Amino acid sequence: MTRTVLRLTLALILASCFVVTDRLEFPILYPHAMYVNDGWAIGLYAAAPFGNLFATTFVVARRFSLKHAGQRLLYVDKPLRIGCDGLAAEIR
Repeated sequence: MTRTVLRLTLALILASCFVVTDRLEFPILYPHAMYVNDGWAIGLYAAAPFGNLFATTFVVARRFSLKHAGQRLLYVDKPLRIGCDGLAAEIR
């Protein structure tokens, strides 16, 4: 699930970078000077939204994908507690 959330977050960040790059044409004319002078600030301001977006996407994915996980695991746990199933013999 973490890989899926990471891929989705990277896709959203890349899409937003493409939109910002399309809108800001003047700073792109001087990329070397911009990255040398303000590279650390650009990295910091890019990492903060990435972390927030990753955390938000992770929480939403857990909320919707693990909604009924306890009920689904109950079908596996019940034969293990009874001990009369072939699954119980395989696991023990």
